[in-house]
Amino acid sequence: MFKPALAAVLVASCFSANAENIEHISIYANRTATPQQDVLASVTVLERDDIVARQANDLPALLAQLPGINLSRDGGRGQNSGLYIRGGNTGHSLVVIDGVRSGSATLGYKTLSMLPLELIERIEVVRGPRAAWYGADALSGVIAITTRKAQGVELNANVGSYGQFGADVSVSRQIDDLAVRATAGYSQADGFNVRKDLDPDRDGYDQRFAKLAADYQTSFGLLRAQFDVNSGFYQFDTGWGNEDQADTLNRTYLLGWEHQSGQWQHQAQLSRILDDDTIYGPQSRSPFVTERDEFNYQTGTAITDNLSWLGGVNWYSENVGRSGVNYVEDSRINRALFTGLNFKQDSVQLDGSVRRDLTTQYGGNNTWQLAAGYWFTDAWQLRISRGAAFKAPTFNDLYYPGQGNSNPDLAPERTLADEVAISYRVANGSVQLAWFENDIDNLIQLDENYTPQNIEQAKISGIELVVQVDVAGTRQNFAYSWIDTENTLTGQRLARRPENTVNWRGSYELNKWTIFITADYQSATYQGADWLSGNDLPLAPSHTLWGVGGSYTLTQALTLRAKVDNVFDKKYYTSHSYSAAGANFGISINYTPQ
Repeated sequence: MFKPALAAVLVASCFSANAENIEHISIYANRTATPQQDVLASVTVLERDDIVARQANDLPALLAQLPGINLSRDGGRGQNSGLYIRGGNTGHSLVVIDGVRSGSATLGYKTLSMLPLELIERIEVVRGPRAAWYGADALSGVIAITTRKAQGVELNANVGSYGQFGADVSVSRQIDDLAVRATAGYSQADGFNVRKDLDPDRDGYDQRFAKLAADYQTSFGLLRAQFDVNSGFYQFDTGWGNEDQADTLNRTYLLGWEHQSGQWQHQAQLSRILDDDTIYGPQSRSPFVTERDEFNYQTGTAITDNLSWLGGVNWYSENVGRSGVNYVEDSRINRALFTGLNFKQDSVQLDGSVRRDLTTQYGGNNTWQLAAGYWFTDAWQLRISRGAAFKAPTFNDLYYPGQGNSNPDLAPERTLADEVAISYRVANGSVQLAWFENDIDNLIQLDENYTPQNIEQAKISGIELVVQVDVAGTRQNFAYSWIDTENTLTGQRLARRPENTVNWRGSYELNKWTIFITADYQSATYQGADWLSGNDLPLAPSHTLWGVGGSYTLTQALTLRAKVDNVFDKKYYTSHSYSAAGANFGISINYTPQ
């Protein structure tokens, strides 16, 4: 068993005032670049160097290392995964990629297992509701991803357990005021048998990805154009039907403009995405396709030295007409206005924002966010916040064809969330202790006839302790989460949310070497009820997974990395009846000509 109290003491004991402070910038918490310590919310930022150094197998595995995030997996890389920020449902987290709302309008969320880390430059996770800035689906948090912005030439290759192999290349070129960047890559794995009681096969994946982007600086602002594509194939096991393979295709087209005119900042962006997931078996094929067009415009200015304002409009249209299912309604449009103020003077900071969404299917929704912060000293801060958010019903919930399969009268799920946090920051580290509580109404659940209804309510409360310390060549990252979840109608916990979670990562740099050790603990976890019998499934046992890895700089241009996950080959699972990966290794090499 992992001892969280002991780890916290070890980490906290490393504080020193004599280390260099690396300041992170939050871009998405308030829709504008803000030093992380000035954001009145719980935010984690990973830059490209952080992502590479962690050597995670895929994006869900990387996110599971961060504070306040739990993961359930139906297998390994490529297979379905459920991601829960502060105990919320998977669909309660909005995924934004390069400022573009992403995900399937039929499922109601973005699947992350086939989003390659090789295409990611930066990740920002905002824990807590952000619907007052981003609208529907941001109940529990926002995962904001920035795709690669290569500098020069970079080549990467990797191999690993279960037949893993991948390679990618990134290039960039600056020609006067024009910057052009491109990334392309390939990845595959044979995988392992994720359901030993079903198909006696290995469930792997195969994917190809590319991005082409250009920025052009003019006298009237920065113009941006971007195209990226991610296509692939993955296998899975399921006890429902005989479809156990899927083809995926994701495409994004983006045009953007940014301009600074005196005290005014302007941003506009037009995008189009395609999210295509086609599931098939020996005698059937089921495509689920989302096409989304979106326009964003925002502007902001400093009204006084202490008061700033930001406001804008957001419009998007979703269409699922190309799916293999003949939905009763196959499109909808959302129109929104949002605005917010930030006030900071001496030791006091205040934030407020509000948004109005109008959707063709279920009318208007108002969301808001209020926050206040007070600095007792330069190091100690207390903040409080309250916010309202909503989750839009999916096309599957509203319009799936067939008697009783859908419910067009569904209302959006709603939440009211509170947070109180105290933080301590010095030059080489920080500690944050946060308490939060979410009351969620109108939760959509299948009734006894398998028809979606607004019949559930949930209450989620918890505590997060997050510590980071850098001293004498070492870095310690420690996070502990306690979450209490309850279906208030049944008194039962929400499924697949462990009560206690610990994540620890310690790293050490010496000359050309960097080594790290990780430990991730989850307490025994309620798995929900069996669909057929209605009886509770066995608890998923508690487990601690250890990992070790490192890197060595061979030359100024060449770096070798290696790691082993689940070092002690722990047998565990996070999703009932699905196997998890045993002890596995990975080796990668990076070449960046100087």
